[in-house]
Amino acid sequence: MSETALNLVQKQEWENGILRGSVVERRAAGLTRTVVWNPFRLVTGIASVEFRITLLDGDRAVAQDTISVSLDNSDVVILHDWSRVMQKQLVSENPRPGSAVWWLRTGQAGDYVPTEGASLEVKEKGIELPHLTYPLDLKGYYAIFVVLPAKLGCIELRLSGDERSQLFSGESVGNGCYLEINSLPAFVKAGHESFWRWADMTRQHLVIEQPYKTVSLYEESFRAHLDSVRLVPLTPELVAQLNATWSAEGQKRTVIGYYEPGSWAFQEKVESNLDHWKPLLAFAEARFSVLDINLGRGGSVLNYESRVDSQLLGAVHGDPSHGKVPHSSAAALMQEYTNTFATELKYARQLGMKPAANFGATSCYVGSDLESNFSKEHPEWRSGDELRYDVPEVRRFMLALFEEALQIGAERLSLDWCRYPETLKSKGPVTEFMRELRRLADRYGNLRSVHIDILARFPARGVPSWQYMDYRTWAREQLVDFLCPSNIQGRHLNFDLSEYLAATKGTKTRLLPNVTAHIWGLSMPGMFWERVLRCYEEGCEGAYVYQADCPTLGSPEGIRYLSLCCSEAALKRWRAREQAEQGKYSKNIYLSLPPRGGQYQPWSRLRVWIEGFSPGLVELFVDDKKINRYTAPPYVLTSEERSDDKAIQPGKRILTVRAEDGGGWLEKEFKVYFGSSN
Repeated sequence: MSETALNLVQKQEWENGILRGSVVERRAAGLTRTVVWNPFRLVTGIASVEFRITLLDGDRAVAQDTISVSLDNSDVVILHDWSRVMQKQLVSENPRPGSAVWWLRTGQAGDYVPTEGASLEVKEKGIELPHLTYPLDLKGYYAIFVVLPAKLGCIELRLSGDERSQLFSGESVGNGCYLEINSLPAFVKAGHESFWRWADMTRQHLVIEQPYKTVSLYEESFRAHLDSVRLVPLTPELVAQLNATWSAEGQKRTVIGYYEPGSWAFQEKVESNLDHWKPLLAFAEARFSVLDINLGRGGSVLNYESRVDSQLLGAVHGDPSHGKVPHSSAAALMQEYTNTFATELKYARQLGMKPAANFGATSCYVGSDLESNFSKEHPEWRSGDELRYDVPEVRRFMLALFEEALQIGAERLSLDWCRYPETLKSKGPVTEFMRELRRLADRYGNLRSVHIDILARFPARGVPSWQYMDYRTWAREQLVDFLCPSNIQGRHLNFDLSEYLAATKGTKTRLLPNVTAHIWGLSMPGMFWERVLRCYEEGCEGAYVYQADCPTLGSPEGIRYLSLCCSEAALKRWRAREQAEQGKYSKNIYLSLPPRGGQYQPWSRLRVWIEGFSPGLVELFVDDKKINRYTAPPYVLTSEERSDDKAIQPGKRILTVRAEDGGGWLEKEFKVYFGSSN
């Protein structure tokens, strides 16, 4: 199976294969199949095992064979006895209440038991724990794999020579969002190994850190934990192969990554300007050429050292999680102790990225702890939760924010009309503000003898308020340098590019369509990479990745997936490999992950991934009613249009997917839950 399928496999199939050693092959008569068995977590050192395969047709045994396998894993290093850390006084099988000591939890049993029944955990919520160091004395390159207990929680790890730690979560792979645990898959994969990295382990120790967000945020059971770490020695040939697989060769495309420091700081302990280096280093590893740094939204408290409007100070609320609204003062610490934007400008440039000052057009969060002084003082200048751009004073206020960013040192400006566009009623005020912003940028550009780039992310056709975006005028009058048509939430993820290509043809404006990296976006890596590659092949110069911070700061896999987006050659290499491997993959049908609470919501769409063969027709049924019929991907239940938000009634439904395979059909049934939230 592909890495995409591995990320999408559902609970029953995963547990049948990993816990019970049972795999289903569909329409495989006459085909050669390869069974992959990973014994490294079960067998250490030198051993001999009996490996038996039974081929069943229903309950009838068709064939059976047993082979003896000799294993020599003596050069594989498995870390699971966490009592061996340097700081032995900080680990106990029975920590005292209130003590800052890690819990060595032993004697566990059951289907989801960690390695040898033991794991490193946190016994009591609300207590910050010190870092631990596992001593190592290895030489040369190793591949590093990480296993977490099969339950809610996470851990941060780094090597002693690293400048940042890496978050690991059993629930977060690829699109999984580090920002909100309610946007994670509906189950945690027992026994899943996360491939962290390959690294020269000479003079390196392993450092274990408690993620700050697990101290007090979210559920009582959301805590730091670790099962085991496996290190496998690599030959120079394997190192070269890994380097080649993940290289971004050829012409480098412009890939812009969106980053919200305020959301990152909501769950971190930011007490020094040096703390900003760590997340920006991850963005550099993901090979973003431009970092779009969000400083706030018009009418809300700001996430930088502003004197134009109110900063984010004090506790604020986050997005609801499992029915509860989290509150945190951590983001306020970032404002109290650091100059966020000036620091991130400096670090981004040092890391080879071009930083941009991003403001969302508006969202006032009226009546909440996120509403700014400007919104509170001028309710007549807003409509509901949004500022009114037909009011000159509102436009002057927003220009003052952008000018403040220029004064701090910005050389690129970014305006996001997508979050939230509901207040717009005509094209005029939008285009007039773009002209005013261009004049402001040119004034500062002339003073510095540079050109100040302007980026505009705006609703693509069919997305709310798309009709008020006069992007043709923006391009023709050179008001913007980067045109980024975009979806909102989980709809319109494959919008047509032709009208935007036509609008930018013959102009200096470059087209970088948005490819959303959030959990409700296209599944990684396959669906996501295919969309990026299609953008390049149709003539776009690059791509904009909204919520790039989700995969970049959420998992090592996410960083690797994003790191290839700047290379059309690398993406074509991936596609060619996928096409060549189809005959080796098991024939199967997979669904995109539900974006919240195990349910598909009206603001997102269920998508189908098929591999192991090239289907002719593909049909989708809900409760035996045919909904869709496709001759080519992408395969989307209902459509991308908002008019289909409520086409499927909430509750449990039976989804049947039929894919034409030669002279027959591969059919698979799923129990699917649809939510009702707006």
